[in-house]
Amino acid sequence: MKVILDPKAGICGGVRRTIQLVEKELSREDDQEVFVVGDIIHNEREIERLEQDGLKTLIPGFLDDLTNHDSIPNGKSTVLIRAHGEPPRTFKELDLLGVDVIDGTCPVVTRSQDLAREHLLKGYQVAVVGKHGHPEMIGILGHTDNKAVCIQSEEDIAKLQPDTLTLIMAQTTIGSGMFAQMVEKIKEHVGKIEIRNTICRFVLNRNIKLPNFTSEADVILVVGGKKSSNTNMLYRTCLAINPRSYHVVSPNEIEREWFIGSNSIGITGSASTPIWLLHEFEETLNRWIKAGWPENAVEFDV
Repeated sequence: MKVILDPKAGICGGVRRTIQLVEKELSREDDQEVFVVGDIIHNEREIERLEQDGLKTLIPGFLDDLTNHDSIPNGKSTVLIRAHGEPPRTFKELDLLGVDVIDGTCPVVTRSQDLAREHLLKGYQVAVVGKHGHPEMIGILGHTDNKAVCIQSEEDIAKLQPDTLTLIMAQTTIGSGMFAQMVEKIKEHVGKIEIRNTICRFVLNRNIKLPNFTSEADVILVVGGKKSSNTNMLYRTCLAINPRSYHVVSPNEIEREWFIGSNSIGITGSASTPIWLLHEFEETLNRWIKAGWPENAVEFDV
């Protein structure tokens, strides 16, 4: 059996930059604590790795309830803003604590925040197609004083004023199909619109290339966090092309029955799946296959 690693898989530039920033802070030889507001990445395994190195995670809005945290940033702490970005309120809270702040917001997300705010100031109503409660969405809405409207379904469109000039933009990690669908629905409700496709180019390219890779293997493993919108979107794309597609976080989730009678396994991942994790799957599968798996139920430590 052959194991094929998707050459286009791996974390995006924005997330890679944020990980590098936090790794640099964690490598310092002083006793300064390093925090991040919210999960630094939507990947449980990568979070675990960084927390083992000393990273501490704060719940967004943490100043509202300090009881949920074992330690709180102080003047000797460094706090990182993750690639998803944060609303202005978070920066104000951190300023009150007197901590060093490193802004790891992805430049693509920053442009979306600026675009939404600038158009609101020009008198537009702003519709952001994306997912309610997603960290990036919370940040974008916060930069408009929560006056922009998140559009996840047709029900949300009813919140828009039909006679107001409207900017339609996107959460950077959503699928192009969802964006196109919501744009058409908004057109039916709103008379004057301006459309700005703010989906990340990395995400767009992955969506274009993934179908070809998915069709090359008998079984597809989509590696990524359960909370990752991008991973879930890529998994749905793979499943539509290849019914033998599975969303996994760790090799110990693999079921032998998935691979009986197959000749090839494709491994791919989302914009929040680090390359070391993909290699872990590749090496584990090759080790099992060498011992006669999946025809033989061989037990191995992952």
